[in-house]
Amino acid sequence: MQEDILGTRRTAVPETFVTCARCGQATLVREARVIESDVLSDGTISEFVYICPDCQKAIDAGEKDLPVE
Repeated sequence: MQEDILGTRRTAVPETFVTCARCGQATLVREARVIESDVLSDGTISEFVYICPDCQKAIDAGEKDLPVE
């Protein structure tokens, strides 16, 4: 589903979007932050992942997990 949304956005808007590794939000690549991934804990095969500006602020504030909604 997320890929469908990103595909539609890519067609309508010529900028590149990435998915935040923390919350799953589609974010412009130029606004996203690249952080080091913990390959052993979350199953990610990449050394680095993208996160959105909101998640970056939360991590900077000391938040570890996503808030329960």
